[in-house]
Amino acid sequence: MRHALIIANGVYAEKEFDDLPGTVRDADSLREVLKDPEIGAFDTVTVLRNRPIRDIGLAVAKHFGEGRPEDVLLLHISAHGKKDDDGRLFFAASDSSSRATELRYTALSAEHVQHEMARSLARQIIVLLDCCYSGAFARGLRSRGVPDLAEPFRGRGHVVITACTSNEFSHEDEQGVFTRAVVEGLRTGEADSNGDGVVDTEELHRYAARVLRRAEHRQRPTLSSYRREGIIAVGWVPGRRPADQGRPSVPPAGRPTPRRPRDRLVPLPDWPPLHGALPRRVVLPLLAVCALLVGSTGHADPTGTASTGCHQPTRIRVATSVAGHLPYQEVADAFERWSARRTGGCPSARIYLFPASDEDLRAGIRAGWGSSGEPDHRFLRDVGPHPDLWLPESASELDRLGGAGAGVVTEVQPVAWSPLVLGVPTGRLAGADADHRAMTMAWPELFRRAVRSGPDGDGWGVVRADPKSSAVGRLATHALYLDRGELIPASQARQRVEQFLDRSLDAGSYPIGDDVAVLCRQRILAATAPAGRTPAVILTEQSLVRYNQGLPIGASCTTRHVPPRAERLQAFYPADSPVLFSSVARLRWPDAVQGERVRAAANTFVRWLASEDDGKQALLRAGLRPAGHDIGAPVDNTNGALREWPFGLPRPLREALVTDQDRARRIHLDAHRPGRVLVALDASGSMRSPSEDRRRTRFEVAVDGVGRSVEQMGRRDEFGLVTFSTAAGNSRQLVPIGHPGVVRAASLRAALQRVRPSGDTPLYRTLRQGVTQLRAGDGDPLRALVVLTDGQDTSGQPAPPVAALAGVRLYVLAVGDVACAGSTLDRLARGTGGDCYDTRADSIDDVLSRLFAALWEGAQ
Repeated sequence: MRHALIIANGVYAEKEFDDLPGTVRDADSLREVLKDPEIGAFDTVTVLRNRPIRDIGLAVAKHFGEGRPEDVLLLHISAHGKKDDDGRLFFAASDSSSRATELRYTALSAEHVQHEMARSLARQIIVLLDCCYSGAFARGLRSRGVPDLAEPFRGRGHVVITACTSNEFSHEDEQGVFTRAVVEGLRTGEADSNGDGVVDTEELHRYAARVLRRAEHRQRPTLSSYRREGIIAVGWVPGRRPADQGRPSVPPAGRPTPRRPRDRLVPLPDWPPLHGALPRRVVLPLLAVCALLVGSTGHADPTGTASTGCHQPTRIRVATSVAGHLPYQEVADAFERWSARRTGGCPSARIYLFPASDEDLRAGIRAGWGSSGEPDHRFLRDVGPHPDLWLPESASELDRLGGAGAGVVTEVQPVAWSPLVLGVPTGRLAGADADHRAMTMAWPELFRRAVRSGPDGDGWGVVRADPKSSAVGRLATHALYLDRGELIPASQARQRVEQFLDRSLDAGSYPIGDDVAVLCRQRILAATAPAGRTPAVILTEQSLVRYNQGLPIGASCTTRHVPPRAERLQAFYPADSPVLFSSVARLRWPDAVQGERVRAAANTFVRWLASEDDGKQALLRAGLRPAGHDIGAPVDNTNGALREWPFGLPRPLREALVTDQDRARRIHLDAHRPGRVLVALDASGSMRSPSEDRRRTRFEVAVDGVGRSVEQMGRRDEFGLVTFSTAAGNSRQLVPIGHPGVVRAASLRAALQRVRPSGDTPLYRTLRQGVTQLRAGDGDPLRALVVLTDGQDTSGQPAPPVAALAGVRLYVLAVGDVACAGSTLDRLARGTGGDCYDTRADSIDDVLSRLFAALWEGAQ
């Protein structure tokens, strides 16, 4: 039996909660598709509207408590979501209190729902949450007992799909935008990505995420699960069970409004938002998504499912690079469709993709990741499940795995390649420039032309990804540093290359990051800057083709946007340019975690990529050049590429050796400009709140994190520290900006230990004062203001415009109740080439370490 419970709270007794009329439409539209015998086919759908906490709590207990092993139970909650001081999630009932200290007694807790789920006998549970902060539900997710891994799953487990992450807001515009996407995906059948006629939980999550990426607001659905194997059907495609009635999709309507108090939105009129009124960038581990396969094994269900007549598809875990994640998702979808066509509409395999670097793979293998039936939860949380296949960014990433891959990486199959090119905006080109696109110059010569000459004599300017975080950046750096086959010294590297790159990065407020971040910034400037005035970009031909097509780039540029004609990039192919090889590596794990059926399915995917025409076509559509395949659209002049490369000239396909790349990287560290960093640490009273480990306060955790980060400084870097609160007379200078000879970690901690957090938060005044300090001094360092805060500004001053921060990159670490989503701090940070990080107090160390590794000369 299939049973659904829908809880919709849109009217609240307490005025602090805004009414949410969209929850009524959520309940009505979802009930319609769930009851439809051709779509949801649920036997019962119970709806509770605007009920008090007692009624809701009892209904949830009854819903899960009466479930039988063969039942499918679905719970949908559409209401205000609110977190208490410890970060625990609650769902507001009609009589709930908005005070954090009273939520435990007046609202439905996520812990209560999880408890009832764990006690339920039902083997298939689906939870859909359309609430603010709903991603926090994954915390503490568990199920009753441990299933016998020797008994094959028959599509069972607990799956939770949430409207947003743990630090984001959910929105409605006459209806919850997440629930509308769920209903649309089910009603139209568009969520069925592999064409098997079933809309399962993973497909529904991917569809909702894709729809919300295209929406005006910024909101990212998450998926988490426990002990899940096989598919859990949320519904079926109309016409596939059993007759096609055809139903229209639910159209979007109006402008979304946040499901939270509206007065926290602070507009920033001088910085155009990337995705509409409520942009946000959340840099957190993929906790909910990467927990998808906790407890699953390599054993697939050998029996057919009663609902579709299809065998359970075998799940293949595939790690990709960050840059390759979206393109390879398209390739994976094509493979699933291909496999379904060959087996009568039943897909033989499902591919679960997650991003992971060579460092992640190396650390996971050394820690015993995937070596037993009990997975390492640290790597599941921070990286993902152990991969059956790996699609690295380049061949050198495989080489960097080194000895750690011995016995695990069993075979590497090259499948495609993409040359490194210089992408020049069309509006920058003069007629004669086009003559140099086809391998007429080496990288150093082309670079000199790009930075010192152009149609108006001032040069195009060039930007490049940070070599510390990007394979593209490392290969480009090696190519730019070569002179007659030898690497130039650091002094010449600074004079010939790095100073010009720094100027372009600063002028356009480009982030110090990987090629995805740089190209995302290029897209923003292309839409806002004067036509044809953006700089040239060093990137792969694949990235250039996809950029010109307007395809999503990454987590921060998820909408489609074709650049204006003058901003379309034209590829220049240097004669000595390296080629990035796209390979697929097989990884072998013990039988306890990777059965023969998984290995066979993985081998089929590899053969499809390397040998099947459909696989090569999928790689070509993703912008790559498949081995042994004719090159055509989209890799053609329409999208800025020259498909004739390498133009009939003798051109060995190669990547620079890892040892040569590392030599160039060491030169880059010496040629890299030093960092001048000022840390502004919130010392208001709220920083006395306990951190997640309950042993230290937020302030004490922050002090330890800053102290350890100072040890990463290089000999030329500068560092300063201020604390800010109204009790201390706004900002208080603890450490003047200076070199490591002046600043020591021990003296820093000693100075901070004398600070007693109290008072309010003069945040905007601190920003202005910090920028003034950083602008002082000689030289041309990388100036960065790092603000760590857990509160909103209380100074009464307006937020500074982006122009007032010019020349300084702003980085914000938001902890506690403050969040980056939709905030002025987020817009200011991104507008200066910095970033805003939602983080927990216990992860401050990691965030600061990664941040200073990019900012400081001395970080390796």
